[in-house]
Formats: sequence, structure tokens, C-alpha cells
Amino acid sequence: MSQKKLLQVCQIWISKLISDERYVSLSTWTKEENRKRAPVWVALLDDGRVGFITGNKTWKVRRILRNPSVQLQPCNFKGALNKDSEGCVGVARVVDAGEKEYTLIKNAIRKKYGIQDLVVGFFGQFSKKYGEDCAVVISLENETLS
Repeated sequence: MSQKKLLQVCQIWISKLISDERYVSLSTWTKEENRKRAPVWVALLDDGRVGFITGNKTWKVRRILRNPSVQLQPCNFKGALNKDSEGCVGVARVVDAGEKEYTLIKNAIRKKYGIQDLVVGFFGQFSKKYGEDCAVVISLENETLS
């Protein structure tokens, strides 16, 4: 197997491990290079990338637009990292609601989280505090963190 093919297999394997988690801690960085963590729901796309839906006015989106480097690590619903879990690094990109990737991620989230996604979406429509929906697509690298 070529090195390029092996790298692709590793990236898909890491993506699958992360996407199997119910909650994942997303780490982004402030202008002052301080880490900020937020628990998110992620879903796996067919090409090995993962993604989530959020509002376009959230701080995580603002930080990603400034610095696309992110880290993902399994966590609980409050964002506390799972004991003995390993994280991975990636590069994030924000996509607007009208783009094809947004629809792919939205469908994958709906499939994975089912009724829970519907309930959150229903109540979320009454508040535009976080702006309009957008998606974040993350290409994970084969490097893991200890």
C-alpha cells in the first residue's frame, strides 16, 4: 500500500473513531492563543471528514475563521474530557446554509442524533442569538494527541 493511500486510511479511521462519539470537545484558539473548548455533536461524511452545525455568530465560528486549526477529543455533554481518551488535530472550514456540504452535514447529524436533533432544532428556531445556521467541516489529520 502506498504511503498516500495509508495516510488516507488513517485519516478515515481517525474520523470514524471521533464520529462514533456522542459528544466531542472542539478546541479553538483565541487571538491571545488561549484554548477554548466547546462540546459539539459531530457526524461523519462519506469522504472521512466530520462536521457539525452551529450559528454563524458563535465564538467558535469567529475563532475558526481567524485560525482554522482545531482539536477534537471525546467528552461528555458538559464538555469534560473522557478519561484516557485521545484527541486529534484538524483543519476546519465554515460553510453557509446554502452550500451542498451544509446539507450533507445536516442530514448526517439528523441521522445520528434523530429526535434529539429535531427537538433542539425546533426550539432553536425561536432564538437567533447565535445567528443563522452554518456548518463547520473538519478534515482530520492522522496525528493524534496524548
